[in-house]
Formats: sequence, C-alpha cells, structure tokens
Amino acid sequence: MQPEPHTVESYQAAVLRLVTALPAETVLLDEALGRTTAAAVHARLPVPAFDNAAMDGFAVRAADVAAASRERPAVLRRLQPTRAGSPRPRALRGGEAVPIMTGAPVPPGADLVVPIELTTSGSFDDAATVALWPGAKPNIRRRGEDVAADAIVLPGASVLGPRDLALLAATGRSSVRVHRRPRVAVIATGDELTPADADAGVPDSNSVYLCAAVRSLRGEIASTQVARDDESALRRALDEAARDADLIISTGGVGPGTHDLAGRFAAGAPDGMLARVAMRPGRPQAHGRWNGTPWLALPGNPTAAFVSFEAFARPALIRLAGGEGHSGLAAETISVGCAGRPGSVRFVPLDVGRDADSVSVAPLGSPGRAAHSLSAMFRAPLIAMIGAETADVEPGQLVPVIAPA
Repeated sequence: MQPEPHTVESYQAAVLRLVTALPAETVLLDEALGRTTAAAVHARLPVPAFDNAAMDGFAVRAADVAAASRERPAVLRRLQPTRAGSPRPRALRGGEAVPIMTGAPVPPGADLVVPIELTTSGSFDDAATVALWPGAKPNIRRRGEDVAADAIVLPGASVLGPRDLALLAATGRSSVRVHRRPRVAVIATGDELTPADADAGVPDSNSVYLCAAVRSLRGEIASTQVARDDESALRRALDEAARDADLIISTGGVGPGTHDLAGRFAAGAPDGMLARVAMRPGRPQAHGRWNGTPWLALPGNPTAAFVSFEAFARPALIRLAGGEGHSGLAAETISVGCAGRPGSVRFVPLDVGRDADSVSVAPLGSPGRAAHSLSAMFRAPLIAMIGAETADVEPGQLVPVIAPA
C-alpha cells in the first residue's frame, strides 16, 4: 500500500529545509535591483538634509512680519537670492528678507518663508526692499523631518525595487549589503529531447523556461545540460552541476518508469526523497543533495515542470537569495466556474478579460486537461491554485492565484 501523498505545503516545507540564505556582499545601487537586503539598512543622512524652503518666496524672521497684513505690509531690506544648490547663506538679521527658491537652504535665523504671492509686487524684482505679509504656514521643511539620520529605512530581507534604491540614494547611500545571487544549474533529462529547431524528437522547452525563470528572479545560470536516460550520463551531469551551483534543478525522470533515474538517484542521496504530492499537474517530485548541493528533481512534462517551479523551486530560490521562502499569493474572484474533483490542489490557467465596465477572470483552455494544455498554461496571466478540498468552482468564488514569471 502506497503512503498518503504529501500536501503542497508539506512538500514545500521539506524542500525549504534543503536551503539557507547565501552569504552577503556589498554592491553598488546600480547592481542591487531585485536583490535582498542582508540586514536592516539605516539612513546615513537625514531627509531633508538641511532646513529648506517648501516654496518660492522670501525667508524672513517671523517677528519682523508678525503685525503685518495685506493692508499694512512689512517693508524689509532685500538681500541676494538663494536657490537649490546654493551655499548656505549667512545668518539673517532683523529687517532683512532673502529671496529663496523651493529646496534652497533657509538662512540661519529665518523661521518663516513668505510665498511670493503674499508680496505687493508678486514677483522677484530688483527693488531694494520688499513689502510682504505672513501666511498661515511657515513653509519650511525641517532637517530630518521625513527621515532622521540613522533611522531604519528598509528592514532586512527586503527585495529592492526601484523606489527602494531611490530611498537609499536619498538617505546618502551609494551601496547596500545584500545576499549573493543564487547560482543555478539546470539539467533536462530524456532521450527524446532535442534542440527547439530540430525536426524530430521533443523540443527541450523546459531548459528554456527554467533558465528564464531563474533569471527573472535575479538568479544566475551556472550551467545548462541535457542528460540522456543513462545512469553514467546522469551522474556526470549532476557531478558537473554541483561543482559551481548553489542549487540544481532537473526535469524528468521522477516517475515510476524503468528509465526514470532522477527520482531514484534523489531518493538515495543525502536528505533525499521521492514523493507523490497531491497536486495536478506535478504529482511526482523528488529532491536531495548531490555532492552537498541542494537538488530539486521536477517532472518532465512541461506544464508539470512549470507549476512545480512555481510551487517549490521559486520559494527555494527566494530563500537562497535571503527572503522568507514563500511565493506571493493573491486572490481573484472567478467569473466563470469550472468542474473538478477534490483530493489534489489543481493548478488552473486563468485568462483576464477587460472591457470598459468590468474585469472578468475565467479558466483558459480545458481545465480538466490542464496537465496537457501547454499553450493555455504558458499563455495564462494568472494561475489559480484550487484547494484540495474543493470540487467545482462556482462563479463568484474567491480563489488563490499566482502571477507567474
């Protein structure tokens, strides 16, 4: 009697036990996009870095204009103007006003910026004096009021996006400590595999997909190989892959067939397991360590390899890169239902339609034949993960979805 299959969650947990975050390194911001911070990042400089004007106007001492009004403006001596990038001006004395542009440093002693609109001339002219009156706000952005010096601007395990990099630059950082990129070796197994432009055999689409998916997660490809259904060939491929990789991902050879070698090799390896997982497609899975390198052996069917990467390899890569090791799930309301049987998680390709008034989310292709519907699975903008306890999905039902690479 065969043991009960693993759930997707329990098998994912077993896979994640194989991997830990890679060592950290310091990189320039230009090289940090998509990388994961190795520790909390602190601001080197405050934001703003100095007191500066929030609008164009005149920097003055509030006491000099406290009694002024539109009808009885204060008349102050005009000094040389200052603008963004100007050296810090001298301290302001009583009875003086400095023409100031947005972002320019506020002179010491000034505690108010009067907008240009609250002057009798309404412009920056060359007169020796200016007549003005105060508004309701001081119009000064104070040093550090947005981000204090040494404040934490990003926690550890943050995946750096464009805005994060801009924030680091704005707080005075030109580099950041991040985890090293995972290096992945890809092996496709099977005597039937041929290059995509061959006229016979089965095109090796798995290698193309896996390499692109790894790169989309900011990983690096250490090597790519095709191994025939031969024990010596597979051992050589695994030995070579393990020499320069943080993770090996193979496809094919995890079923019960006589030529399915990868599953047997993985099961006999340290921390090895040949498993059945309650999911469709992607039921057969295997993993282990080859010469110390974590190895995920995925099914060879292209759609099964695809969903297996999303369910198991993506979280492993996220953890290697320093993240928490969980793929991001969202939820969508299904517009058109689909029939199914409970007992396994079903990965169903979804199409998203938009018109002027609404958005519809519906199964793409034939959901009952998802394991063979390569074109639907690879074209779908979303993939539903229908829970093992769910039979038919009804219109209006909320289901978990992933947005694949």
